[in-house]
Amino acid sequence: MIVNLSKKILALISLLLVIGFSQTAFSQTINIIPYPNAIKVMPEEFVITRATRIIYNQQDKDLAVAITPLILKLQKAAGIKLKTTNTLRSHDILIRLTDNITQPEGYHLEISPDNIKIEAGTPAGVFYAVQSLLQLLPTEIESPTLAKNLQWKVPAVVIDDAPAFAYRGLMLDVARHFMPYSFLEKMVDLMAMQKMNTLHLHLTDSQGWRFESKKYPKLTTIGAYRKGSAFNTTYDYASRPNDTLYGGFYTQDQLRKLVAYAQSKFITIIPEIEMPAHSEAALAAYPQFACLDSTGKAFPYPSQIQNEFCTKDSTFIFLTDILTEVMDVFPSKYIHIAGDEASKVNWRKCPICLQRMKDEHLNSVDELQSYFIKRIETFVNQKGRRIIGWDEILEGGLAPNATVMSWRGEQGGVDAAKLGHQVIMTPGEYCYFDHYQSLDSSEPPAFEGLTTLATVYGYHPVPDGLTPEQAKLIIGTQGNLWTESVPTPQHAEYMYFPRAIALAEVAWTINKQPYNQFLSRLLSYINRLDYYHVNYSRHMFDIQMTTSVDSVTKLVQARVAGVPNGYYVYYTTDGSHPTVNSLKYTGPIIITKDAEVNAGVIYKGILVDEVNKTFTINKATGRTSTLVTPPSKSYNKGGEHAWNNGILGNDNRFNDGEWLGWSGQDFDGTIDLGTSQYMDTVTTRFFNKPSDWVYMPQWVSISVSDNGTDFKEVARQADLQTNTDGSHNLKIGLGHISARYVRIVAKCDGIIPKGLPGEGNQAWLFVDEVEVE
Repeated sequence: MIVNLSKKILALISLLLVIGFSQTAFSQTINIIPYPNAIKVMPEEFVITRATRIIYNQQDKDLAVAITPLILKLQKAAGIKLKTTNTLRSHDILIRLTDNITQPEGYHLEISPDNIKIEAGTPAGVFYAVQSLLQLLPTEIESPTLAKNLQWKVPAVVIDDAPAFAYRGLMLDVARHFMPYSFLEKMVDLMAMQKMNTLHLHLTDSQGWRFESKKYPKLTTIGAYRKGSAFNTTYDYASRPNDTLYGGFYTQDQLRKLVAYAQSKFITIIPEIEMPAHSEAALAAYPQFACLDSTGKAFPYPSQIQNEFCTKDSTFIFLTDILTEVMDVFPSKYIHIAGDEASKVNWRKCPICLQRMKDEHLNSVDELQSYFIKRIETFVNQKGRRIIGWDEILEGGLAPNATVMSWRGEQGGVDAAKLGHQVIMTPGEYCYFDHYQSLDSSEPPAFEGLTTLATVYGYHPVPDGLTPEQAKLIIGTQGNLWTESVPTPQHAEYMYFPRAIALAEVAWTINKQPYNQFLSRLLSYINRLDYYHVNYSRHMFDIQMTTSVDSVTKLVQARVAGVPNGYYVYYTTDGSHPTVNSLKYTGPIIITKDAEVNAGVIYKGILVDEVNKTFTINKATGRTSTLVTPPSKSYNKGGEHAWNNGILGNDNRFNDGEWLGWSGQDFDGTIDLGTSQYMDTVTTRFFNKPSDWVYMPQWVSISVSDNGTDFKEVARQADLQTNTDGSHNLKIGLGHISARYVRIVAKCDGIIPKGLPGEGNQAWLFVDEVEVE
């Protein structure tokens, strides 16, 4: 979608279409991300030297801010201090604003052997031209120290560029896990490099309140720190010892500093204050704003702390006071008020809320939520701002001027656009960066789901079925990082990058380039991230390791797939990361003993993709196996023999292709060892995660047979429940017995009890590798 492209850009694009212009071979070396919308590359270059001068309107402070990254980076990395001048001569840089470019963030960049010229309609456009220019320079331009023996050359190009979407954002959840202030500034730096313009801070949730309120100090003295473990939400604040506190908050001065820093990079900070739900941290501090029970009494505190604000008048006074402070700190056009995942359970019983519904002639709690949001919106609008809410704010009737952030797929955004509302698309399938980005077993913890780099790059934010006028209401897209499973900045960086880079191009580039072309540019771009010490994911290609068992030798063979032509794979078998000095992959890797195999693609000395598998070789590996009941189709990626293929599944996730899952059914499997053999132990692996309805078995039984028909139970183990999530090994001793067939039965836990996630539904049972020794 093209949003207000300048006449100059449209003219150039039309010219290229008419003359059949195709980018020359030189354009393949242009590694700008996001990719420019119109570019012509010539076989010449410009060299920045100590003699190079810069010309711009020095009275324009915003323009001076826009060119600051170029001046500072040349000074630090190249030792070149650009002198200012008023007259243009050879080898100078000219920067000027012009009315000819009408798109607010558009720019024209022209590089010849004689000069560099930047034109834009606004300082923001100049800033983005500078980002493109910096990416044309050697990657060492990002070095914080002097890089020696380099020529600071840029190719001769003509670029006319402007973003496809006005809103290009990332969301960071600092409520579930507090992130240090320094990380917020680092995120601003990284976003600016890829021409993103909005950082959405999720400042409050049930697990923590991060915004300092002068009027309500308990929000941070109590609500900013939870008791005990990193994700504990019991909020027993009255009895918590100080040494168990976990959390933190940002002072208003810190947030003002962040706003100013972001403004210097042409990035807007949008604050999010959760309401009416996700409010346990706030209600732990001020329980008087919670609902009453059906008898009109307050719920017991803290054992039954509420998750939603009551709709009493005092609540609205409290929230508008908070929002007044928020708007005093954040000058953003938008204030995010959430509006998501409100169960409204207590609203159905609370006498105050029921009276509110009666007084306002509301027919349902959905309409009560709509009343809540509209009342808040009226206040925010009176302050000259607009609200953003998650797509649940559509329920019960949408507030008149609200912008909708569509996360539960795209339908909410479609519905909002058809109602005439602006929309920011952020569907989980494409834009949730708390999902895993690879099936590799070495992936750190994530909030389930799988959103690969290729998936993100393939996203198109404007859904089918909208009219041209409705399509214009899709103002942009955003990548969200919820941090339930992401406790540190290093982990957050891993989840963001490189997926955020792909989304930046989705949001900017009108006609996306082929994915392989993007990958080629990305491999050069990540060198720049290394200067910022970014812990980015090494799954650029998402290579895969598949295994098979030789029918004769019964040896496990591992094959690496998904590697593009022209790249080489190196591997290790001791769990270490491969380098160019490791074994070079030329064919199947034969696994003869326990091993941790890491295979990776090395590009210019950097590990850019890696796949890891842990192998356990035992009597059961690769032998014929049968199951009484096949696993669920949703959890059978590794095939029905994945439970004795010699590969261990991920310790932290059950959707990696190695774990097999059954809903409400027992695991009943038999392995044929080929001949009668002595055995001492059987080890089984199960997964436990009650929050996802996944439970340990009630008991496990081991039976053996010599003919495959008549089995004798030789061991049974029960009482296997645990409070620890993840994989659990169960090693069962058999004594020293001989048999050909081994049968393992694991009893599913049954119906999930009341009060637990998924109550009343069948529990899931997940099984991984069975080892016989």
